[in-house]
Parts: sequence; structure tokens; C-alpha cells
Amino acid sequence: MSYATAPVKRFPINRFDVIVISFLLIMALVTALILWRGDQVGLQVVTVSPASAATDVSTRSQIKVTFDQDISASETNQLPLTVSPPVSGTVRWDGTSLSFAPALPLASNTLYTVTLTGDVVSQRGRPLNEAISWQFQTGQPRLLYVAKDAIGNDQIFVIDPDGGDAVQLTQETYGVFDFALSPDASTIAYSALREDGGSDLWAISPEGQTRYPLLTCPEAVCNGVAWQPNSDRLIYERRNMLVPGAAPGPPRLWWLNLSNSETVAVFDDNQILGYGATWASDGRWLSYIAPSSQGVQVFNVDDGRNFVVPSRLGGLAVWDPAGESLLVADLQPSDEGFAVHLLKASPETGELVDLSGEKQLVEDTSPTWSPDGAWIALTRKAAGASMGKQVWLMRSDGSEAHSLTNDTEIHHGLPAWSPDGRYLAFQRFPLREIDAKPSIWLFDLETEDLHQLAADSNRPTWIP
Repeated sequence: MSYATAPVKRFPINRFDVIVISFLLIMALVTALILWRGDQVGLQVVTVSPASAATDVSTRSQIKVTFDQDISASETNQLPLTVSPPVSGTVRWDGTSLSFAPALPLASNTLYTVTLTGDVVSQRGRPLNEAISWQFQTGQPRLLYVAKDAIGNDQIFVIDPDGGDAVQLTQETYGVFDFALSPDASTIAYSALREDGGSDLWAISPEGQTRYPLLTCPEAVCNGVAWQPNSDRLIYERRNMLVPGAAPGPPRLWWLNLSNSETVAVFDDNQILGYGATWASDGRWLSYIAPSSQGVQVFNVDDGRNFVVPSRLGGLAVWDPAGESLLVADLQPSDEGFAVHLLKASPETGELVDLSGEKQLVEDTSPTWSPDGAWIALTRKAAGASMGKQVWLMRSDGSEAHSLTNDTEIHHGLPAWSPDGRYLAFQRFPLREIDAKPSIWLFDLETEDLHQLAADSNRPTWIP
């Protein structure tokens, strides 16, 4: 028996087919070469911050490394980078970046060396084949404050406490109402007054070289900026002006997204009143003055936990450097009159501790934490007395309270710690002088030297 053989179909291959097949083979070879080369080269660093050889770096700066691909979080407790002189802190992985947040501000005028070890691996399993080192130099802390310009409008100035002339940063036609330094000290947000009595939000660098608008607020007053740490958002206060030139309405809190300039009310019910927002250092806990609650509302933006710290004064809450507790001033009535005490509150437990001491007839206000959280500077006077408030220090638990100034004819206010914890800047206002004006003074905690930094000025804020 014989079988017929089926004819074999042949597909002609023209020149175009040859080109396509050749191209696909070449691309396959290139891809294989890239994969092989990637395995050989490993994980690559794209940028580092602070940049190599950078100078005048803020002592609040974080150290950040950006890679060419997503990285895997280390499963060990060993830090993937070292800093010399030694600095303790925490590491955070986020996509292609690794950030190191120092536990305390860096030292001023110091050369730091950062070494990125090989203990970093991408999500593809590619390691950092070689350790990488770079250096940067921190700068000298300076002081921001508000003072009058040549025509009598409030402007923002900066001065070097070690000497030198003050430099005027803003040149606003109608002046500046208030300002707030960003957590990384790279930007100053401020409210610029308008002719109609409203105000817009602007930003300027501490050197004054970069200035740009943050938010235009037609028919409204916008101020009271509170930067959210580790975020590209901030909260501000908005007061609507129903009639141009008339007194604005009550304050409400709004978000501003810095990446796209979108702004929305903080609360779903945009009739809720609030002002005086402050943030814990991790950016999770927000506090603000809530008139309806007669206290300071503390709110966790991650999980919604909240509680109220009683305060009938309407003063700002002040968070410790670690974000573990906050200070609030509150009225304490007694048979002998009234007192103002500092209450320390824990956001995790809601526990309140009276740091001023039970039955103490004192008025304690304007608290501020030392950079290491060990001490609290405040202003104090005997309750009901006519003398000016003095600058005091106490431990974080309220112990070892003692005065730094003792001039009853001078009212002291708004103490501010230098980044290294050695100096306190504060306002002084003579009570018996006609046409008296506030001035800013500097107190050296080591030598107890006290001298004036700027006349006719107020609201001292350190640029670390």
C-alpha cells in the first residue's frame, strides 16, 4: 500500500521579514545584555541630599539618598548609612528613596561625612556594590524676626547673632502679618497684607533670593501657617471678608497642597471653627484651638483618634521635639484668685500633668522646649501682680524651676531656643517708658550674658 505525501507549504520570506526578525534578535540580545550588565553594576545612586560639598546646610536637614530603582527595607537593625561625627536617628524607606532623620538637630559649623554602606538591596535583588561617601558643612544659625521698614510697615528680617547687620528679607507694600519657617528650614511662609485689609500667602527663602506666591485669598484673610512635617502640605487659617475693608469673620482651618496648589477645608463641616494649628514632629498628631470645645483639640490624621486638652486662654499648644507630649496653658481658679498653669498632655494616653505645681499662684505662658526635650523655657509672674513676666526654666517634669531674668520693670515674652540649646532669644518690653517698643535680646545660658540683638522688633525665630 502506498501513501500520498502531503505537499509542504512554504512561506516566502521577503526582505522586510528578514529585517524584522533581525531587529527582534538584536533587541533580545540587548535586553539580555542590559539585564546582565544591571546585575554586574547593581543598584545605582541618582542623588544625595544634602549635596556633596554643600555648605551652610541647615542643622534641621534630613539626609536623603535617591536610587535608580525601588529599594527593599532592611530587615536588620543595622543602619544602611553612617554619619561622622556620630548622629543617632531613624531611617525611612519610600520607593526609590532612603531618608535618615536625626534625633536631634545637627551641630552648627560642622563638617559631616556620610557613608552609605553596601547593606542596601533593590526590590529586584540588586545590591549596592560599593560603599559611597560624601561630605557637607552645616551653617551658623541665624535669627528671623519682624520689625518696621523705612515707612513703618512690618517686614521680616534676618540677623547673625554673632555679629553683622540685619538684612530685610521682605519688601511687601502693605507689610507682613505673620510668618512660619518650614520644618527643614528651607522656606519661610508668610501672610502679605493687601490694601483691602485681606492677606495672601507667600513664600521666600531665608536668603531672600527666591520669592513666590503660595495662595491668593480674594475677599479673605489667610495667615497662621502650620507646615506638616514629612509632607508637601500645610494648614492655614482663613477668615472670609463679607464686606471689603470690614472686619473678617471667624477663623477656619484649610489644607494647602504645595505640589498642586489645591486648597480644601480641613473638616467636612466647613463651619467648624479653629485656629492656632501646630504639628507633632512626626506629622501624625495635629493640635488646634477649638472654641466650641473651650480647649485645644488634638487629632491623629492617620487613624482619627482625638481628645481635648482644657484651655480657656486660647493659647497655642507646643509639642516636644519627639512628638510624644504637648504643653497647653490653662486657667486654674483658686480661693485666692486665679493662676495660669502649664499642662503637659500625652496624645497616646490623654494623661494631663500640671507642671506649674498644685496651688501655685503663678501665670506661666509662652512655653518652648529645648532641642533635646530636657528643659522648658517659659515666662512667669506671680498671679495678679503688676510686674512684668520673667524668663524661667524648668525640667520637662516641672522640677528645678528657676528664673533667668529678674527685672520687674521689663515684660519678657516668646523665648526661643537656639538649635544647640546654648542660647535663648526673647522679647523685652519696658513697662515704664513712654512710647516703649519691644526689642529682641539674647541670653547665653553658659555665661549668663544678656545683650540686645535688635531694637523695635518682635517674634524671634531661629533658622537652624
